[in-house]
Amino acid sequence: MVWAYVRLMPPSSMVRHGLLNQTLYSVWSYQSLAYSDIVKLYAARNLFMHLMPYIQNRIEFPVVTGAFMSLAALTHSLGSYFFVTFAAFWVIAVLVYFLLERLVPAQAIFFAVLPLLLVYGLLNWDLLGIGLMVAGWYSYRRAHYTASAVLFSLGVFAKLFPIFFLPFIAVELWRSGRRAIVYRMAAVFAVVSLIINLPFAIGNYNNWSYFFFFNATRALGADIYNNLWIHHVSDGFATIFSLIVVVIAVGFFMWRVWRGMGVAHATALTFAVFLFVNKVYSPQYTLWIFVLAILAEWPIWTYIVLTLAGLTDYVN
Repeated sequence: MVWAYVRLMPPSSMVRHGLLNQTLYSVWSYQSLAYSDIVKLYAARNLFMHLMPYIQNRIEFPVVTGAFMSLAALTHSLGSYFFVTFAAFWVIAVLVYFLLERLVPAQAIFFAVLPLLLVYGLLNWDLLGIGLMVAGWYSYRRAHYTASAVLFSLGVFAKLFPIFFLPFIAVELWRSGRRAIVYRMAAVFAVVSLIINLPFAIGNYNNWSYFFFFNATRALGADIYNNLWIHHVSDGFATIFSLIVVVIAVGFFMWRVWRGMGVAHATALTFAVFLFVNKVYSPQYTLWIFVLAILAEWPIWTYIVLTLAGLTDYVN
């Protein structure tokens, strides 16, 4: 993470009056294999203006990430904003390791030495959502159901992806007769979601809902659709196709959990299906599937494959 911070910080020659020269940065970052959304969006999303997120500023991320971005930017310069983000994410990564050590002791070391953290740890804000997801799963495994629901709610509205845990947790609890806990977790999740979203939705609905609009209307950006064999697929077809496949996958693995499959394993497999058919794929999503693979205790060879694939994708 320290190596990533040093490499991804752009040269001072590209920063004038605290702002990044976007044209120079685009050339330098790709030539140097040193691109970071965290750096680029400081100016591109007007974070330097210290606007109220969503109320005054449009951000294409869920509210927890948008709030984090805006708070980090209160430090008044690109350098200090990036350092605060790095420091926070380094702490999150360390906490994730210690939680993994308690959840899957034999697998945790693979996260600690993961080369993908060097290239993806500070590429985007994914570690924030990953940290909340792992903390939510840890709380659930320790039977702290209310805390788990709170953490999963924060995780979903940091990056959305932790939502894949929820149907399988519900099935496992329902199967074991703990239906009151399902109702409690659902209620807590709903209340926390309202608390963190409602002020922004009321304050400026168009800015708050932009996350959903932006992702719904994004053009195809995943290799499954952009290749020599499938190149006439429309955005609408890809959206419907991926929705159908993911719904089938969720239903199938809910049935498997009902039959005894582990929640983490079902979540990891369903998320892998989602990444494969989703119309947009960002390289740092490999971090998510890697952490889920660790939680599900996949074979070590899969970690090697994911790491090599992730590094190759980064270079490409």
